[in-house]
Amino acid sequence: MAAAGLLARRNTKRRTMSDELWQREVRARKHDDDGDNGARPPGGDTVTQRRTRPETRTKKPPMYKVILLNDDYTPMEFVVEILKVVFHKPHAEATKIMLHVHQNGMGVAGVFPYEVAETKVRTVEELARQGEFPLKCVMEKA
Repeated sequence: MAAAGLLARRNTKRRTMSDELWQREVRARKHDDDGDNGARPPGGDTVTQRRTRPETRTKKPPMYKVILLNDDYTPMEFVVEILKVVFHKPHAEATKIMLHVHQNGMGVAGVFPYEVAETKVRTVEELARQGEFPLKCVMEKA
């Protein structure tokens, strides 16, 4: 009767942990390597092995700072628009970053994984070239 209940539960789409362990035990008996065709050891005890997979975690990608460099020709309004459009900064934060770049010669526009940072640098330089401004943007490891 208990075996019929297990079979009925096994056929449902939702599997419980006990169903999974039961299937592993059945598979272990079918594919027994010692040649006794899944016979139980002396004394009638059932031998089960618990197999666990080592936990693997992916490493976080290295981050890169995207840095805007100051020049004497690019209008401040253009830099603010670049920060809003490319880096999705609100107007107040974009203005703050632009003033920092203007006063200190450079400023961090954002920190991103390598591919994203590389794309943002290219986008900024392309937009500056289209507007005929010498704005430069570089990236360095954070």
